[in-house]
Amino acid sequence: MREQDSVYIAVWTAKSKKLLESIRDLLGKIGFDGSGLPQEIFEGNKPVSLVFAGQYSAGKSTILKALTGISDIAIGAGITTQEAHTYDWNGIEVIDTPGIHTTLRPDHDEISYQAIADADMLVYVVTQELFDDFIGQNFRKLLLEKDKAGEMILIVNKMAGIGNTIENQEIKLKDLEKVTAPYTPAQLRTVFVDAESYLDSLSEPDSEIAEELIARSNYDALVSTLNAFVRDKGIPSQMTTVLYRLFEFLQKALEEYQPSTGDSDIDALEEHLRQERYIISTTQWRIESSVKSIFEEAASQIREKGREIANSVYNYDNEDDANDAITAAYNEVDRITADCVDSITRRITELSEDCQAQLDEFYKSDFSQTLKFRLESKNGKGNPLIERIFKSDVLAQGSSKIIANTAGTNAAANGLKAFTGSNVHQMVLDIGHFFGHSFKPWEAVKWVKGINVAGKVLGAFGVVLSIGMQAKEDVDADKREQEMRKSRETLRAGFNNAANEVIKYFNNALGNFLSENYLTRIAGIDSQISEIRNMRLGKSETCKLLESAQTDCRLLISNIHQSYSDYEEMSE
Repeated sequence: MREQDSVYIAVWTAKSKKLLESIRDLLGKIGFDGSGLPQEIFEGNKPVSLVFAGQYSAGKSTILKALTGISDIAIGAGITTQEAHTYDWNGIEVIDTPGIHTTLRPDHDEISYQAIADADMLVYVVTQELFDDFIGQNFRKLLLEKDKAGEMILIVNKMAGIGNTIENQEIKLKDLEKVTAPYTPAQLRTVFVDAESYLDSLSEPDSEIAEELIARSNYDALVSTLNAFVRDKGIPSQMTTVLYRLFEFLQKALEEYQPSTGDSDIDALEEHLRQERYIISTTQWRIESSVKSIFEEAASQIREKGREIANSVYNYDNEDDANDAITAAYNEVDRITADCVDSITRRITELSEDCQAQLDEFYKSDFSQTLKFRLESKNGKGNPLIERIFKSDVLAQGSSKIIANTAGTNAAANGLKAFTGSNVHQMVLDIGHFFGHSFKPWEAVKWVKGINVAGKVLGAFGVVLSIGMQAKEDVDADKREQEMRKSRETLRAGFNNAANEVIKYFNNALGNFLSENYLTRIAGIDSQISEIRNMRLGKSETCKLLESAQTDCRLLISNIHQSYSDYEEMSE
């Protein structure tokens, strides 16, 4: 250990101990059991621990199996990890966790969050589909509210599904910036991998195929990133681990002292709205990721078609055959675009109908029906909070196409639209309004075919083929080569422009569709939840003291990370 590291540890251990003692005193004054508080601030003799967390079925266990070589780590589709497991990797503790927000096993969230709090460093894993609404919120909470950015790596797994290429990585990096801001993906040491490809390479008998699988997996980059991460961030991460535990302990105390609205049914209504929001927002994310995958694949096919025709255009014996091939490729782009519209329509229909089925089942549940009955019974009985809710937008929020009034006139009259059934039939009919077959990428590119200019026949898209088609001895070789190169570039650029127009058009159509059919409803639910929370009683002095202690924890964590960065700069 370097001398400045010893100084660093001593300074911040003393400050952390002081904070621990002040929290212990606070808990004693309010009468909260503090026996679960950490006893030590810095356990430098323990190995550094890395917890792998994030989406369920993102391949966390597969990554750990690839790293450790332990063959009996369970992997596969669906939920395979039921509890946290610790393994050794080159003297480092690596911890596998269940996925966050599996819905099938709510207890998995608690297991994962506890493992995150207990570990020194966090490796957050998502698939190439990136973040849904809930996982994005969870990630940003860890990143910003809990100041985990300084001790976090972001891994994007399962890249083989779209191709683990530099081009695809750059596309994903731009999407990631929306969630990682104000940090960049590079600051979070983002690495793109396909762990399953690495495992497949170990049993592949053909050495060339095995090398291709390893290259696709990006395994070497994963290992080097993890090693650099531990080397650079190990000490400050170990220093803050106990502080994160303190923060979570204070959170449990806050939950016990958190005030309510004073009416359990109103509190239950908030939970009802949260569950409704989850169903809708999850569908919104599934539609967004699925549709993007469809039109990005279509754009990729168009670019590939452009490369193919550009590389082969001068292999034909005459201009007519070459122009016929270009025209065929031109028409193929229209077919790809039409197929893209059909695929998008089918996928949105499928996901929207699934959303409708989930909402209908939820509204018919005992929880929903009983809560509706209790709220109706209390209305007009002198409870000011209940009456305020019925007069507000909490229950009478204007319906959108995803939540139509199918519960009858009584429900509409009393404003209980939060409990009405869903009807997406009209929305499905309107899909064509957003993703119509009228879109033609070539019209957006504005290329003209078959023009005769100054005696030269311009083939499809204005490509001059005449000189390039002549025998070598009939034309200057350099001029011929320049024309062929220019024509190929023109073809490739044209198809690339068409692909870009496809992405632009469908991105815009997708945004409009989601805004009108999903995001408006989600924003309405958020407004309703906010209105309920504003009805709550003022926070107690105890809550304010506990929140202040949490703020002190957060500030100390931030100062530790910043001071270690300063130490590192001084030592260079």
